[in-house]
Amino acid sequence: MSIKKRGKFTALIRSSKSQAAIFIIIAMVILLSGVVYFLYQRQIFRDIVEVVQPEALPVKVYIEDCIKSVAQDGLERIGLGGGYISVPESIKSDQRAYLAAFPAGGFKMPYWWHDGIEAVPTEEFINQQLASHIESELKSCISDFEPFSGRFEINELKKPVAAVKFNENDVSVELDYHVEVIGKEGNFKALLERFGYTLPIRFKKVYEAAKLIMERENKDYFIERKAIDLMSMDVDIPTTDVEAGCSPKTWQLSSIKEKLKNLLRINLPYIRVKGTDYNPNLYVPNPAGRSVYSDTYFQQHYIWEIDKDPGKYSNMKVSFAYEGWPMSIYARPSENGILRSNAQKGTDKLSFFCLQIWHFTYDINFPVVASIFDQETESNKPYQFSFAFRASIDHNQPNRLKSGATLFDIPPDLSQDDYCSNVQNEVTIFTVDNSTGDDIKGVNLTFVCGRYYCGMGQSDWLSLGAAAGITRLFPYCVYGVIKGEKGGFGDAASFIQTDVDGRSYVLALNPVKEFNNYMVVKHLLSNPSVSSSLAPNEKASISIKGKDFGFESFAAYPQESQFPLKIADRDASYDVEIYVTDEESIVAGYIGELKASKSALLNANEIVFHVVEQGPASEDEMLLFVSGLSSYSKNVPAPELK
Repeated sequence: MSIKKRGKFTALIRSSKSQAAIFIIIAMVILLSGVVYFLYQRQIFRDIVEVVQPEALPVKVYIEDCIKSVAQDGLERIGLGGGYISVPESIKSDQRAYLAAFPAGGFKMPYWWHDGIEAVPTEEFINQQLASHIESELKSCISDFEPFSGRFEINELKKPVAAVKFNENDVSVELDYHVEVIGKEGNFKALLERFGYTLPIRFKKVYEAAKLIMERENKDYFIERKAIDLMSMDVDIPTTDVEAGCSPKTWQLSSIKEKLKNLLRINLPYIRVKGTDYNPNLYVPNPAGRSVYSDTYFQQHYIWEIDKDPGKYSNMKVSFAYEGWPMSIYARPSENGILRSNAQKGTDKLSFFCLQIWHFTYDINFPVVASIFDQETESNKPYQFSFAFRASIDHNQPNRLKSGATLFDIPPDLSQDDYCSNVQNEVTIFTVDNSTGDDIKGVNLTFVCGRYYCGMGQSDWLSLGAAAGITRLFPYCVYGVIKGEKGGFGDAASFIQTDVDGRSYVLALNPVKEFNNYMVVKHLLSNPSVSSSLAPNEKASISIKGKDFGFESFAAYPQESQFPLKIADRDASYDVEIYVTDEESIVAGYIGELKASKSALLNANEIVFHVVEQGPASEDEMLLFVSGLSSYSKNVPAPELK
């Protein structure tokens, strides 16, 4: 009776033929779903789902953590360098093309506009700089998979190839990197091929805002007009005027220059971009009493509208700065740096009456840095992007005529193997010890152009032992990098061009001493004599760059693994930059100098870095603190070798 109650459908299920038909239908549905899913995944930046054996999952997580770390480092460098991680040699060799924010040999920020030349790096160029940075710096982060040395044998089967995409609200990184993971006990074997990470940083939107500011400056001359206004309103800067008196008036051009530099340094930071986030109640110094921004001259004259949509950049803060950087100024008429008024004397009965008349025109050129800070929200992390450009005044008028543009070379979209095998021009790379000048062989050389990464072999003796290096055919590249690695030396890199046959370059490697022991301690700005350790949620990034020679070393504290900090084994001075973050913002830092002699390095086994901490502060106060970090750092000790 029960069978009858269940009806014909139940009887049909019991039929073996019917069961087979249903299974076929289910299989077709699953297959079709898989195809649709696969096609969908291809549309969202090749986000391929990879099934990973549980035993190999820690290795995958470890690599993706390195992708995060290296990509974040690259984006920070791009933000600090106006779109550049590595400055091309053609810019570094032209002092007109960059702002030397620090002394000679230090940090260089390429101008987006200078001398009539527009040089805004394209999004594609920045994308390839970041991809190349990830590919080249990943090895250092992975550190030969040292944390897994006791558990696995891990073999790299293919060099990493990174693909970066700047999305509307984040930055996606996908890494094609073939790694074989073998259990030390021989119980399993896995192949990992694809890795990825998405950083919640709105780079694309910030970059678009930066480009828009540059475009509007070239149309509105906003910075130049503010500078001209400041000159016109200041009684110590002569422009056009008449004064009764028989004694001639004189001015020194050097004094005028210093006055204008001071006016720009004080006033340009009050420029605000309409629609961005700024405080209208900000306190503004006023000789007549307390004032807030909305009640001052700045509210009427220093608000700059760059976009008709008032909410487009509402989450961003924008600032402009001139920090007393080199300025060129020429006045006419003048003689030997002296400006003089022209005396006019009355005739006949008015012979006693004198007038001093003057009319001076100026040609002025000075750098400006614009900074955009995208504030943190529930869906994105904070990000800062700064870029530099020059303001230009000719005969008291803005002068931003465009006479040229910089081209940003992007290699064709080839596979890694295709690009590296498509060699065209012969180039010689000499490898030398930067300390002694002696030739060194056995240097592993790698050529990098954009996202392409080509192994070029080891240097060896050339010309019957007269020199060490390689002479080989290289792929075509306008802005390439040659990198060298050898035990006992720091990693070296140098820009090269392979677009012409027969060029030669010298790659100088610095002998190094490695420090496995180093630490960072904090000092409150209000009480710098007392030091304290970093909080558990704080991390420090340490950057060391040679002042007068090509050397760079980077480290993180606390050390996530045993990554040594490298110092060139020679008498040298270094620019040191340290930033301490609490996973949300910069809370402390140091910008200063490290002096290390060869004799001091011989006996030292530890380095102590001191950073200055602002303490509890508002966002505006923290921005001012970070912008003035080089001055505040003088309150704490310089790095110590112990």
